Amino acid sequence: MITQEQLPMVAIPSMNDTHLEEIIIVNKLDNAAKNNDISAVSEILNELLEHTIEHFSTENEMMEKAKFPAYDTHKAEHDRHLHELKALVKYFEKTKDPRAITIHIEGNLEKWLIHHIQTMDTVTAQFLAQNHTAGSY
Repeated sequence: MITQEQLPMVAIPSMNDTHLEEIIIVNKLDNAAKNNDISAVSEILNELLEHTIEHFSTENEMMEKAKFPAYDTHKAEHDRHLHELKALVKYFEKTKDPRAITIHIEGNLEKWLIHHIQTMDTVTAQFLAQNHTAGSY
């Protein structure tokens, strides 16, 4: 389980909100998997996938609009993670194995999410905050 206190904060409030929404979904998914609730795991896993697609699309759009110099690198990491998440959804749909979800969350997703925010998102948000002239994120 990821706590709100573990979640790094970045310079763009909307990004922080999105990250908080994501950990809430991840924690619900972890709980459903540990309770062996196949139906809930399937539903929440798809919710996580939809949220992640929207999350990355919005972030990619903000980076592109601001001409963020490391856009290609950051987007490539989004694409890699999204590919991994889609593979997990496909695997779960085939096997209905909630242990695979728990293993993925505890062995990969939690660490990846926090590390990605601490590194790529922190730098990106700082750039966006310093270079954004109209409106707010």
